[in-house]
Amino acid sequence: MVMNGQYTEKFKMDKFSLIVVAVIVLLLLTLVKLSLMLRNLIRRQIDEQINYMIPIKAIRKRIGIRIKFSK
Repeated sequence: MVMNGQYTEKFKMDKFSLIVVAVIVLLLLTLVKLSLMLRNLIRRQIDEQINYMIPIKAIRKRIGIRIKFSK
């Protein structure tokens, strides 16, 4: 098998594209994870504040607060 310059150049571009795609996927996964962590942190803070205001657990469970993030 004979390798010419065109074949090796294409292979290098494929490596570069693969690295770029992998970096983008990792960044998106990190962004999703940070978003979920932020949402859980906000929920936990709201739960703690409700716990302070409404100490009775049965009443507290009936009050549902939905967190809607603006787009």
